[in-house]
Amino acid sequence: MTTTLTTFDANDSVEDIAATLKQDGGVIIRGLAPERLMDDVYAEIEANVAPADFESSTDLWPEGNKTIGGLAGASPLFADRLLAHPKLLDVADAVLLPIVRMGSSTRRAAEEPEGKKRQKDFRESTVSIAENYGGSTQVIFSATESANCNYYQVGATLLLELYGPEGENQIFHRENANYQPFVEALLPNMPEIIMSAMWAGTDFTIENGATRLVPGSHEWPEERVAKEHEITQAVMPKGSVLLWLSRSLHGAGASTSSDGRVGYFHSYIVDWLRQEENQYIAVSTEAARRLSLPARQLLGYRSSKSLGWVKGRDQEDLLAKGVSGNI
Repeated sequence: MTTTLTTFDANDSVEDIAATLKQDGGVIIRGLAPERLMDDVYAEIEANVAPADFESSTDLWPEGNKTIGGLAGASPLFADRLLAHPKLLDVADAVLLPIVRMGSSTRRAAEEPEGKKRQKDFRESTVSIAENYGGSTQVIFSATESANCNYYQVGATLLLELYGPEGENQIFHRENANYQPFVEALLPNMPEIIMSAMWAGTDFTIENGATRLVPGSHEWPEERVAKEHEITQAVMPKGSVLLWLSRSLHGAGASTSSDGRVGYFHSYIVDWLRQEENQYIAVSTEAARRLSLPARQLLGYRSSKSLGWVKGRDQEDLLAKGVSGNI
């Protein structure tokens, strides 16, 4: 296990990136987006968000820093070019869509079927119909293996802008904390449920508070506390992206620089989890209609056969009328 973050180039293979992410709990992809795009996203957000909405402080974010949510509505460029970036979706496929073998006490990933298409071709549970005493029928699920999820969607989106020179390290936390104690029953053999991303809207340096992460902590018991030598920082140039898993300890670094550090955060979560940020309120329907189909689907405007369906709507695009594929 490395105590530094492995950095990949934008053209490196998805297989290598995903394998290292699963092993270490975090990776960097250098220069995945043009630097100019980072500036254009910020300009769109500034143009569409009231200045007062930029100012906030929470338990996780000390006063003096800037945060803003609902980025898919504030910046179509963010939604279409970053959130729905094909490389990230390929990595998310590998991390969040494995076939999971269901046992009496364990769940383990098996190899994906050949020719799997993104978020669509997943092996379905075996369903049988059995008669009961009165001659009526009921559905019985007798699956031995199934997909980890039908598809994944956005968990949350945030612009995070840090300022020094007297910044403090953000407290370490895990993304799956929002779903405890419910996920505790699935540990330690649970499949992955969240993959998060932090895009560098500016260069990320030690001085301006580059994200801190503890490689390998996704496999630690909950009570273990990170020691200083186990912590690394995601130093990366503008346009790069840091990826991490749901149980990886992470937090923003302390900024000692008066120059702002801009990051664009978003997470992908499995479809059977409640979204952390309510995308249907954070992003207006009108704004969602203007986005690309992959971005709309990530916001939640798609359904599986049994989750999220709307009668008379296209299962793959719930904002468009079409033949419903639900049961």
